[in-house]
Amino acid sequence: MTDESATPGELVLLPALSAQRGPRGGLILTRKYMTGTAELARTWPGPVTSLVSLSDTPTTDMDHAEYLPGEAETELEVRPATPEALAARLAKAAAVLAFLSREEAETARLCHRLGVPIVFTAEYSPTTERQILDAEVSNPLVRLRRRLWLWRTERIRRQALRIAAGLHCSGTPTFENYRGLNDNMLLFFDNRVGREGVIDDGALEEKIARLRQAAPLRLVFGGRLIAMKGVMELPHVAGELARLGVPFQMDIFGGGPLKDALEAEIRSRGLNDRVVLRGVLDFDTGWIPYLKESADLFICCHPQGDPSSTYPEVMSCGVPIAGYDNEAFCGVVRESRGGWVTPMFDAARLAATVARLHANREEIAETAIRARDFARQHAFETTFANRARHLIRNSRLPDALKPAD
Repeated sequence: MTDESATPGELVLLPALSAQRGPRGGLILTRKYMTGTAELARTWPGPVTSLVSLSDTPTTDMDHAEYLPGEAETELEVRPATPEALAARLAKAAAVLAFLSREEAETARLCHRLGVPIVFTAEYSPTTERQILDAEVSNPLVRLRRRLWLWRTERIRRQALRIAAGLHCSGTPTFENYRGLNDNMLLFFDNRVGREGVIDDGALEEKIARLRQAAPLRLVFGGRLIAMKGVMELPHVAGELARLGVPFQMDIFGGGPLKDALEAEIRSRGLNDRVVLRGVLDFDTGWIPYLKESADLFICCHPQGDPSSTYPEVMSCGVPIAGYDNEAFCGVVRESRGGWVTPMFDAARLAATVARLHANREEIAETAIRARDFARQHAFETTFANRARHLIRNSRLPDALKPAD
């Protein structure tokens, strides 16, 4: 007779992102999401399965891949369409990890009835959600209606948190916002750069040596070219730097709907010789090597507190960040001392900060070292192992499998 308690239980993931059907009949998801689930599975002692909803609309993310059954390191299934079918699917799970949203409030109640621990992941605070709305919606009536919807959503989320087994907070804004609602919170900084990928002392010293030669500053931005990333602020910053006489080169990486408008703004300011759109790079073979070898400062004009993995990923390459004072970046700078914060939408102030740093290269060097050290403390493997251990402690797994701490 088999002792079922000897077989570790399943971790079920309910992500916010949806999947599309691929040309081979598989599921299309981002590589970033799939590498994260695989890393969770390296610590979780049983199977890990993602239940994903289907959508016909692809996202603006730049790292999609199609997965057939058996091709991924963790399991993928289409999420059951009815509450009854979802209940049957979750009934034997050891734990559920879901995105904190109004749509998952009923899932929290379902898990509570089933006795299945549900842990949420939170990314956007109410302030950040309002900032994203303001960046993307100009019609005041539409904005007002959506603000009301956000207010109601936050009330629903707070109710769900009161019956959840725990909360994983991506970045400091959600950690501060929900402090006190749930006694079992974990703060983490999302990151896809592993320990081996963090720039080593020798390479960082070479970069600093080049920095001390007072060559033109190598400025960089990378990400989706959309309003919530503040990309249209970059030409303003570059224009101010040119006016101040700061020698620089700015490379912009990424793709998205604002690409043409961004190129037109760069041309209109006569910055083509110093500001160049470089397209999309592969994360591991292009983006990370570029940051390590060819970037001095990352310019971040995010007008909202998205807890972007960009922050620790850029820092892992010995590149400090100068950016606007959204709440996520402010939290990263408080924790790391790896960057400089300037007022929101004040391109002149951000350019003045860069100009000051151009004349004070040692400050850049010292900040680059602190940024790298912070990223190493929050490397990919460390971050996901911490999250998995938190899930194990709050799961229905046998006590023998739970960490002593």
